[in-house]
Amino acid sequence: MSREARSVGRLLGVYSALGVIAGGFSVAFAQALDALSHRLLPNLPPVLDGWPTPQHIQLLLWPTLGGLVVGLLAFRLAPEVMGSGIDHVVETYLRRRGRMRRRVPWVKGLASTATLATGGSAGLEGPVGQMSAAIGAWLGQRLDLNAGERRALIMAGFAAGIGAVFHAPMAAAIFAAEVAYRDIDIEHEVLVPAIIASTVAHGLFMVSGAPALFLVPPVAFRSGLELLPYTALGAVLAVGAWAFVTAHRQVRARIGQSSRYPHWLRPALGGLGVGLIGVLFPAVLGRGYGIIELALSADGAAGMLLALALAKLAATALTVGSGGAGGLFAPSLVIGGALGGLVGQLASHALPDLGIAPASFVVVGMAGFFAAVSNAPLSTVIMVSELSGSYRLVVPTLWVCTLTWLLARKVSLFDAQVPTRVDAPFRLADMMGAVLHRMTVRDALGDAPEPPVTVPPNLPLRDLVELFAHTPQAVFPILDANGRMQGVVDGRLLRRTLAERGVDTLLIANDFESDATLLRADASLYDAITAMTTSGYDELPVVQADGTLLGILSRRQVVNAYHRRMLDRATPEEPTPPDAGDEGVDLAAAIQRGGVLHDVPGATPDAVLAAMVERARLGPGCDAVKLLQLLRDRESLMSTGVGEGLALPHPHAQVLPGIDKPRVVIGLLAEPVDWQAFDGAPVDTVCLLLGPSGDVHLELLGALARALHDPALRTLLKQRADGAAIIERIQALEPAHAP
Repeated sequence: MSREARSVGRLLGVYSALGVIAGGFSVAFAQALDALSHRLLPNLPPVLDGWPTPQHIQLLLWPTLGGLVVGLLAFRLAPEVMGSGIDHVVETYLRRRGRMRRRVPWVKGLASTATLATGGSAGLEGPVGQMSAAIGAWLGQRLDLNAGERRALIMAGFAAGIGAVFHAPMAAAIFAAEVAYRDIDIEHEVLVPAIIASTVAHGLFMVSGAPALFLVPPVAFRSGLELLPYTALGAVLAVGAWAFVTAHRQVRARIGQSSRYPHWLRPALGGLGVGLIGVLFPAVLGRGYGIIELALSADGAAGMLLALALAKLAATALTVGSGGAGGLFAPSLVIGGALGGLVGQLASHALPDLGIAPASFVVVGMAGFFAAVSNAPLSTVIMVSELSGSYRLVVPTLWVCTLTWLLARKVSLFDAQVPTRVDAPFRLADMMGAVLHRMTVRDALGDAPEPPVTVPPNLPLRDLVELFAHTPQAVFPILDANGRMQGVVDGRLLRRTLAERGVDTLLIANDFESDATLLRADASLYDAITAMTTSGYDELPVVQADGTLLGILSRRQVVNAYHRRMLDRATPEEPTPPDAGDEGVDLAAAIQRGGVLHDVPGATPDAVLAAMVERARLGPGCDAVKLLQLLRDRESLMSTGVGEGLALPHPHAQVLPGIDKPRVVIGLLAEPVDWQAFDGAPVDTVCLLLGPSGDVHLELLGALARALHDPALRTLLKQRADGAAIIERIQALEPAHAP
């Protein structure tokens, strides 16, 4: 058998096996959840008519209890199962090398059951997708696959879970390939594995006898003039998508990520709000597919559909935003379907000659709304064809999905998305590796490398220390009498010895010798970086083929060579002249824009940052949730605690939405917080610098660091002085400290 045939067989075998496992898991989970939901939730009319009954009171209590169970489970076992799960899958794909914890499937299953069976307004598809992705991650680790293969497996599992329970294998596969990116882009490496796994999983789901989610009546697109009301539908869906994303983010900021409430209590608070809505609109509880059936059958009046859409929007934001373990896929379809039915009914009355079928608008509305909130328009077009069983609505679906994506492209339910494939963190690492593989050590050293400083074996310690102090070189080759390398001076051993008194006259260079890790001049820079990482040295000797010492290669030289290569390949652009109105670096003005906050609460850095973002003057257009995530990403790289009770968090991003001018927020904490500062001192003052990455950001950070060295300013901060006094001192310092 040829190598290509074996590769194809392995591909089919692994992804088919994943489809079988994910499909079987999805069947069992969906059937168990449906049975439990029917036992717990009463069958009531979609809207309350009259006074609440004891059955309605149950709807108030069940979601609260379900949220409490979710909070206790997730807080103690796996916090990543809170929410829809799609962000966690995308994060794992882009940044975690395709690795998930093995407990995720069963914790997510229990938490999702507690959310959905008790009436939480969420979907089954997101949780099943996350659980199936975790199964893919487990399979990849069991088979000892590399990072690229593990990434493909988690997205294939994700597609298998969604394709099975949603009865749309092709749409699920394309969704898995495009969900990681905000712009229209697709991950080609994911597409084939996702198609294989989702097709097998869907086939298994069909064999189990699972019924269709809802019955779609005959639909069609009869006239090009119908694009006019479909354009109106696109505008309505875009507004609805903006409202949905905004509501979800607000609930997440004020409940789901708020330091005011314990983690385990937050989903219960959201569940209480869901219960209150459910008493008035029982149809919004659970997945809410009854609303779609109502819209498809045209039994619901336009006013009722609008009320149900708004109620579903609010209930879903409360459920998932507070930390409930449920998906956003199904609620998005329900809201879009209800809005589509609303516009379809109004259009059929306003334009009777077109013969508009409101059911067509329901189906297109489902696709258009989800395309807007997920930035995934391609898969939603296919989804309509799979749901309706025909391609008759492809034209209006293409039109509406494109329109809603364009109108709402700046909003998204998924924070883990990056703009395009080029921005994927793992792809950036792959690109750097590919460039370093193509460059040699000689490329970094240059044509005429500077001769390295070498030492003889018997050089006294006194002279050796002098060399370390007065040359930038960190590694000193030891040459024998014939000029051959016999090792290098181990600087780490030298530093330890300097602490010992009375031995300096007894030691020579040979006493600090260690085996040299040598680089060949024709070796790749990738091999050079690997050797540096393995040896622990940032500088390594370079020898020619005959063993002659050629020079010393440093990590800095490797980085510079890489940047030179990338700049050589880049297309030159005309420089953009600075705006005439730019005011330059003005620290006092930045603090005035951001404000000085007193008694900032929080027992952890994360809680402090959340409280500061919530209280700071950020401007009406600022996305507080996105900003907080950027701050958390920055903290995950290394602590921003700079010592002496100070922390200087500063998010790294080229664009901070809504932050038009740099702002500095000074937070005077209610209690000192352990910020993992290098000196071990707890932090009592946090200076939050908000501005796009670049020269101004660095200059402002430098100005802030210089100002904080002023004893008078430090005294004001320690005394918790008011903002006016702090800004006045900054203004007095700025001329003296101007760069």
